[in-house]
Amino acid sequence: MTPTTLKGLRSLFFFTVPEAARLIAGSHEALQGVSEQRWREWESGESPIPESLVGRMKELNEWRSLALDATADNIRIQMREKSGTPEAIFVIWYDTLDDWMTLPKRDPVMWRLQQSVCAALLGMFDTVRLVRFDMSNYQNWLSGREDSEALRAEWASTQQ
Repeated sequence: MTPTTLKGLRSLFFFTVPEAARLIAGSHEALQGVSEQRWREWESGESPIPESLVGRMKELNEWRSLALDATADNIRIQMREKSGTPEAIFVIWYDTLDDWMTLPKRDPVMWRLQQSVCAALLGMFDTVRLVRFDMSNYQNWLSGREDSEALRAEWASTQQ
């Protein structure tokens, strides 16, 4: 992987340098990741990119591609079933990592990848509408039910 490819993938994944250094470069050995300076050295070509990071970036890119393809296919199926383009398809946008992590067992790295997929969907379908996640609004709507991805999607469809 070239330094330019590393930078391009980081940008595609919506990560800032500090986020990438902390989250993507984190491992069992370095839970807090690496310094921003180290990441910048990899992107500038001053230091060789570790093979473990090359593998991680490839894994994340594959996940992103699969998520985008699966979601786009699902939207196309909805369009066929509704005999045309639905008025709107609602997708949740998490502004912050804290909002993303409100659902248990979420991987912090996936927050920015989810944003990347959402942005790509906006470019692919005119009917996609991003709904900013609002925890207080959502909790009021939830009315004591157990939180889930499905309920979040349902909530998003009620936000106009």
